[in-house]
Amino acid sequence: MRHARALLPYLAAAAVIAAGSTALVLQAVDTANLPGSVSSDTTRAAPQLSSTGRLAYWRQNPAGAFVLWAANLDGSSARPLTTLSANTSRPFGTRWAGDGGAVAYVTDLGIAVIRLDGSRVDLTLPAATRNAGFRVIDQRWSPSGTRVAATLFRSTDGKSEVHLGSVERRELTRAGDLGNAFVADWLSDDEVLVESDSGVLGALRAPGSLRKLVDQVAASPIIDGGRILFLQGAIASGDQTGIFVVNPSIWSVAVDGKDARRESRLEVAGNLRLDGRWPDGRYLMHIKGDASQWFGTSRLTVLAPSSLFRRVVVSADGRSAVGLGGPRIVRIDLARGMTPTEGSFVVLLDGVIGADAWVRRGLP
Repeated sequence: MRHARALLPYLAAAAVIAAGSTALVLQAVDTANLPGSVSSDTTRAAPQLSSTGRLAYWRQNPAGAFVLWAANLDGSSARPLTTLSANTSRPFGTRWAGDGGAVAYVTDLGIAVIRLDGSRVDLTLPAATRNAGFRVIDQRWSPSGTRVAATLFRSTDGKSEVHLGSVERRELTRAGDLGNAFVADWLSDDEVLVESDSGVLGALRAPGSLRKLVDQVAASPIIDGGRILFLQGAIASGDQTGIFVVNPSIWSVAVDGKDARRESRLEVAGNLRLDGRWPDGRYLMHIKGDASQWFGTSRLTVLAPSSLFRRVVVSADGRSAVGLGGPRIVRIDLARGMTPTEGSFVVLLDGVIGADAWVRRGLP
């Protein structure tokens, strides 16, 4: 009850945003200029995409086929990368490769990687793994875009596993007995962060080679400013979206596992997951059972309801952000504010499927 009362003012803000979401569509770019309307001649002559930020998303054409598009972070210079027939399973799990040079998505057999020139590479799960009921639900790519860490999930019993693969070997291999584990960001081309429902937070280099980062029970790691931020506290039961921590504190540790220190104590009761950091230092969070994106420090405020977007990616210069989720891609101009009434929200695209944003990040 204490948690619910504390969130009431912020849920009111969510209602304001939801009410304004219809008006947002009116701010979208003219239909004639939407990426779906780009002619084949324009696509062939399109300039190089930005080296700092890019979008990837799917749209269905009138025949029902799924078309994968790539564009700059502001929606410009869009071009189609590949088309899936109408009788293909709806694509999901779209992720940019770490170098921004390809877009990957989940298939019935594993992961498909589509390079910007339209060429394709498939990474497959072993038949025994698929027959056991496991499917890829998330994928994270190394900075070079050559290696991938995938989270597999089995819906019948809620068991999850981590698999590793590369565009050279083209097969996903189980990373060892890590319990119910999930992948997070890559520390380098050699190590990826892994969390588990046992509270072990580590860096995985190769199958069976896990370097424990902290002694505390910890989960939900992100990389920020050359350090690893994570939540410390009792582990709540996870789900397909990852591990949640009960009433946590925010800690950080150096990438070598040294100099662990507490950064902040959240004054919000609940099961939380850490998603990122806002340019002013506030944290992006998810609350278990709520798909909306929240942010704050001692208090959490809903950034936008899940009907508008469920995840936000901040641009490399920290001056704007992109909201992803549902059928829209929304740009947030941080110089104006963070609400529709401040004129900071503009719908870049509507009617999209499975969008992702890539922003160039410096390695720690």
